Amino acid sequence: MTAPGSRSRLSLMVSLSLTVLVAVASAVPNGRSSGPSSAPELAKRQMGNYRVTGVQVAPYANVSLPSRLEIRELQKNADQWNLYLLGLERFQSTEQDEMLSWYQIAGIHGRPFVDWNGASAVAGQEDSGYCTHRSTLFPTWHRPYLALYEQILYNLVQQIANEFNGTDRDRYGQAAATFRIPYWDWAAELEGDGSALPASVSSAEDVQVTAPTGTRSIPNPLFQYTFRPLNSDEFPTAPISGWASTLRNPTDNSPSAVSRNDLVDQQLRNNRQSYRDRLYNLFTSYENYTRISTTAVFLSDGGDYDSLESVHDQIHGLVGGEGHMGWVDYSAMDPIFFLHHTMMDRVTAMWQVLHPETWVEPLRNRRGTRTVASGTTEDANTPLTPFRADADGTFWTSANVRSLNTFGYTYPELEDRFLTPEKLQNQVREAVNRLYGRNAPGAATRRRRKRSLERRADDAGGSDIVAEAAAGNATSAGDQHAPGPGDQDAPAPVDQYAPAPVEPQPDEQDKYFEYIANIRVKKNAIDSSFFIHIFLGDFNPDPFSWTFEPNLVGSHCVFSRKGELCNCADDDALDAEVAGAIPLTTTLLAGIEKGCLSSLDPTEVDAYLVDNLHWRVSTLDDKAIPNDQVSGLNVSVVSSEVKRAESDQTFPEWGAFTIREDATQRRPTGY
Repeated sequence: MTAPGSRSRLSLMVSLSLTVLVAVASAVPNGRSSGPSSAPELAKRQMGNYRVTGVQVAPYANVSLPSRLEIRELQKNADQWNLYLLGLERFQSTEQDEMLSWYQIAGIHGRPFVDWNGASAVAGQEDSGYCTHRSTLFPTWHRPYLALYEQILYNLVQQIANEFNGTDRDRYGQAAATFRIPYWDWAAELEGDGSALPASVSSAEDVQVTAPTGTRSIPNPLFQYTFRPLNSDEFPTAPISGWASTLRNPTDNSPSAVSRNDLVDQQLRNNRQSYRDRLYNLFTSYENYTRISTTAVFLSDGGDYDSLESVHDQIHGLVGGEGHMGWVDYSAMDPIFFLHHTMMDRVTAMWQVLHPETWVEPLRNRRGTRTVASGTTEDANTPLTPFRADADGTFWTSANVRSLNTFGYTYPELEDRFLTPEKLQNQVREAVNRLYGRNAPGAATRRRRKRSLERRADDAGGSDIVAEAAAGNATSAGDQHAPGPGDQDAPAPVDQYAPAPVEPQPDEQDKYFEYIANIRVKKNAIDSSFFIHIFLGDFNPDPFSWTFEPNLVGSHCVFSRKGELCNCADDDALDAEVAGAIPLTTTLLAGIEKGCLSSLDPTEVDAYLVDNLHWRVSTLDDKAIPNDQVSGLNVSVVSSEVKRAESDQTFPEWGAFTIREDATQRRPTGY
């Protein structure tokens, strides 16, 4: 007899496939475009009530939902990868005036600033997209957006699988049944060739696919999206108005510009430890949803300056540069956008497991969106427009998108939904430590302590000391003493030439100091997106080199709209501040290894920062902006005494934050 819960994956795939025809029928009401639509027909479609359901499957009591996989993992499944590429090709080939075309789905985020699914713009916000930035709804709004994207792509994959014949149809049908969109884990260990940007995304070469009609070559749909056609009236901002395809870090501003994915990869690698440390710190030290959700909230005591949105912004800037991904209103047109945001949804979901007690709290949105007037207070029941949840036209809200089950997917770290909450939390902590904590300062200082003990033991000639001291027990032959009152079977007096006991130094105890550069600045300080680069040491004065400099700690990005300052009814939105944080500890530890300083002691670090900490501002096309011309710019340094994690299933414990006034206060734009 088959035990409960042991249903095979093959059985699940067959069962799931039974829902495909129903899903396709409900999700693609107009079918695939057979040609251009007239403007009145498009307007009529826009007024419809299209339900965002994600991929709905019949509930199975003993089976986990299919996982969204990391893109390099999905690529290992040849059949699903083949269907994914074919599905993207068909998606991007759909006529732009179709409601479910790539152009219009990507356009929900920003330009071309048209109503979608009958969600009309409020007065004063007609020149805005629906996306929520600098808002507590930033993580939750993107969840139904991704579900819509997945719903459309999933249905295209089912259609394609059904076009194969014979055994190929069965084979691809099984692969299609559990297909979910992938994410790009930009914080993962580097690939075997040392690249940070997956080759599947960065290669301009055509890709070979097996279509129902046979093997053929197609343009790589992950490399770029080509407009069909480019409408400069809808994309009026130069130089984007002249680019027929999406670009990343373009060579120049001319219509013939091409992407420089090689430079994107170099920038990502040079900033990699920065955003890995940021991500790990968010998991280990942030416990309130509002504070982790948005760049708009930060504390005066120096804690909680960072956020999911802020780390997200850093990736947008490094990938896009002056290209589409570098600008809020154009970014979703680039295929890498959805890979990046699926990663952000995964991180949010993992964080939710660790902190199930906290969710969206009321917060004022000073900027607003297409359907949210500037100055509106948003909460868990604010409609996530334009995503409708039911036949009555009700919009999804943060309150009812809290569970991944709602849209029919999960992530590898959350696959076993039958674990108790406590065991699931342990599983997530273990995954976070394994994936992002191996090179974090806590682990690095532990390794440094071990190496220090080994060196001192070698110098003293006592190898046993290392094991004892590393285990937290500094007793050795040197700790033995002459018999005294009450001693039983006291050992003989120790040889006077025995090695002295190894005593751990202050920074080698179970606690160590973390240091963070906190950044705050006016969101609209510059009429474009921009970087704030943090350095420890000398750097080349040429701003082109700043994201590649060996002494760069990290490049924080303020992700903004291109050439369009806030058109807010609420004047104080122009003065809205945003915040971010660049961890310094890993670079300081590297300085210790090089002999630049001897410890993480605050007094020594303060002096080191006075001499070596620098910050500069540049636009995404590498134009330097003097610090004192950047409105609201302020950089400060904070420290926290942190207790190392006790196991793979626990996190470091952060203490109170202390502002290191001496490190920055005597400099313009310093604290």
